[in-house]
Amino acid sequence: MTTLLSIGSDAKTKKGEKVKVSTAIQYLRPYTLSGLGNLCAFASDGCAGECLETAGRMNMNPAIMARQNRTELFMKDRKTYTTKLIFEIAQHKRKAEKLSMIPAVRLNGTSDVKWESTPIYDPAGNKIANNIMELFPDVQFYDYTKYPYAKRPKESLPSNYDLTFSRSETNDLEVLENLRNGRRVAVVGNTKIGETIPSTYTAIDGSVWPVIDGDITDVRFNDPDGVIVWLSAKGKAKKDKTGFVVQV
Repeated sequence: MTTLLSIGSDAKTKKGEKVKVSTAIQYLRPYTLSGLGNLCAFASDGCAGECLETAGRMNMNPAIMARQNRTELFMKDRKTYTTKLIFEIAQHKRKAEKLSMIPAVRLNGTSDVKWESTPIYDPAGNKIANNIMELFPDVQFYDYTKYPYAKRPKESLPSNYDLTFSRSETNDLEVLENLRNGRRVAVVGNTKIGETIPSTYTAIDGSVWPVIDGDITDVRFNDPDGVIVWLSAKGKAKKDKTGFVVQV
């Protein structure tokens, strides 16, 4: 059976090890690519067409099949899926703590599932928690999302679940809403990793917000709130023509 969580093999999350964070990340099929529903309810055309699924090894057939298998398990057999997820997170937590590292989990590597609203069931089908975060209160969970702030406000989230809003070519008003509510916002730009990035970002109302380099590490929960997290375009996004990627 396909492993749900990837640890140490992802170039982005591996950068967190230098700040003593070990991240386990899950990759599902994004948007409607699995044929089993839409796992990215608020994806724009630019986001869907230039998803990280197209970047590097993510675009290879074995990797695509692994994401499909995980998605099918999640969508078709939730009891087996959650039992496996619990086991893998517990295993990850033990290994990270043995190495004196902070265990972190990112379940939406290429999806946008509302995990705070996804109940957990035991093998018999009995509900045992309102969400996976309840079962692991000392593990830090984090993700990116394009859900409007009103649908995932900070006060609705478990205390150990951190979200960063993601800008697209269609949600500039939501970018502003998230910033005003103290949530950081990820922006994909046309700079290459290592190049100088903008120091500020101007929102749709003319307000100016500080920018930090999001490619140094993926550990978003260590970032300040109310800032722009600048990420260099990867995969098909390097050739974006939709406005999804900000040009400098």
